[in-house]
Amino acid sequence: MASLTRYRCPVTPDDCPTSASRGFCAVHEWDRLVPERVLISGELNGSGEPGGSDVTPEGEVERPPRPPGTPPPRPEPSRPPIVRPTPVRSSTVRLALVLAGVLVPLRGEGEAPTRLGRDAPDCAHVTGLDLLDQISREHAEFFWESGQLYVRDTCSSNGTFVDGERIEGHARVWPGSHEVRLAQDVDLVIVEIDEFGAPL
Repeated sequence: MASLTRYRCPVTPDDCPTSASRGFCAVHEWDRLVPERVLISGELNGSGEPGGSDVTPEGEVERPPRPPGTPPPRPEPSRPPIVRPTPVRSSTVRLALVLAGVLVPLRGEGEAPTRLGRDAPDCAHVTGLDLLDQISREHAEFFWESGQLYVRDTCSSNGTFVDGERIEGHARVWPGSHEVRLAQDVDLVIVEIDEFGAPL
């Protein structure tokens, strides 16, 4: 009948691999495996260590004793599980304007202002804007300063309005807090966008 005895490392019996036959620990290569019953009962061999008989089983290679004062080799650390980062929205607020039904992304702080007008390169993709005579060729611009967004009228003929008032110089604006209009009838909507440029 086959033996059901399992052999364990006497150094860290719960962490090291067990074996069906007696031998040496795969982690602590200088330590001989001992039967589980020895660890449970506390039986000791003549050297004061668990393990019972010092006879090397047939077919097993006897390893030289560990030199005195040499610490047992440390087990190889297990690799931590791979954790894939989840996309996190940037702490920097991304904003855009809705002008004539088209998104015009606003540049961030420290970058050049976003300019609006019939000849403004930032509005070149807004279809039909060049036909709106009430908007000047260079009408207004949006810029950041100390974390705040501002709109400035750039000497337009028909003015830039914030909350119904024509501005002189520049005025602070923010999504959902202010109404912005170019001339008398071209409304702008300031919206937040995600990292892909889609409105939130």
